[in-house]
Amino acid sequence: MKILKDSLIYLVGEMLAKAMPFLLLPYLTRKLGTAGFGELSYYQAAFSLLLIGFGMSQDGAVTRYYYVYGQRNLHSVVYAGALYTAFAAFIGLLAAWQLHSLALASVVCAAAAQTMLATQLSLRQCRKQALAYTAIQFGSSLFTTVLTMWLLEKSADYPVERRFLALFAGNALVSLAAYLLYRRSAGQRLGFNRWRVRQALRYIFAFGLPLVIHHAGNYVKGQFDRVVIYQGYSAATLGVYSAGYQTASVLGVLLMALNKATVPYYYQALRSGKITAATVRRWALLSLLAAPLPALVAWLMPERLFLWLLGAQYVGVHYYICLFLLGFGLTVPYYLQVNYLFYHAQNQRIALTSLLSAGGYLLVLLLTARLGIQWVPLAMIAGNALIFPILFRQVKPYG
Repeated sequence: MKILKDSLIYLVGEMLAKAMPFLLLPYLTRKLGTAGFGELSYYQAAFSLLLIGFGMSQDGAVTRYYYVYGQRNLHSVVYAGALYTAFAAFIGLLAAWQLHSLALASVVCAAAAQTMLATQLSLRQCRKQALAYTAIQFGSSLFTTVLTMWLLEKSADYPVERRFLALFAGNALVSLAAYLLYRRSAGQRLGFNRWRVRQALRYIFAFGLPLVIHHAGNYVKGQFDRVVIYQGYSAATLGVYSAGYQTASVLGVLLMALNKATVPYYYQALRSGKITAATVRRWALLSLLAAPLPALVAWLMPERLFLWLLGAQYVGVHYYICLFLLGFGLTVPYYLQVNYLFYHAQNQRIALTSLLSAGGYLLVLLLTARLGIQWVPLAMIAGNALIFPILFRQVKPYG
């Protein structure tokens, strides 16, 4: 029963937290217009790329360290990750200064704060502190949403920079508060030991570097299309496309919430033998059959419903929403299979699989971009579909 209770808490918390950005979406689409929203989407692609470099899978490293080695010296992993992120952000700010780009500087700061927040969330998740996890996530979402609206209402100048400044301020504030609470709960056990921090830094790189390719592959499949579109189409066209993606991403958020809520119990079941490779393969096949259902439901809805939500200037968004929902639906079998491989520390296999999938995605993306923007969402569907048979073959007993 505890797994159901915690899963419900995680899911409700994730929905409440993500409800803020979703409610903010109609505000942003109207406030920025199609061109402004398209520019924001372009910098969000840069933000996601920086998260890979700044994060180095620290949240996953913390979770794995906890389950493999326990809580002893876990704080050293947190310290090492924070030092690395600070150094990476410093390099990013130097680059922004050289380029005289205020937008890039705001994106760098926002990415650093988001990385810190992800680590604090990971600490609560591995300890199964569902309520604390939800409070941190909701607090961050609330602060960033309120700050975004406040900054955009103060002035219409530099809207992209103001959005990322709000993300930085809100996430940094919540991350600091979460760290202080973590430190208080641990008492005097969080001393800074330079040797242990160096060891932890090596652990983070050993864990995270192979996964850079994995996350880069996911980035290519999730964000790179906006970079290609921004180079070949107008910002207004990208705005309609991105609005469709953002609306459909609600499904992705819900699936990610379920994944985060169940991963600790999934790992426990694998450890106890209650779940085997055969079980995972069977579940993956069943979820593959159910993947088109959300897209079918959206297809039956009239487009005027989505125009009422986003604004009358987003004509054609219904088409993109349906295709992106199909793409997000294909992530369910992906989560089931990749978590099995993560548990068995098959990071190199995961990285290679992601690379192959990203290669297929890029090929379809470049081909469809020449045909027209209406064909580009097929690249996401193709990339997510391609990864299924590759992962399916890798899900097998490991010694």
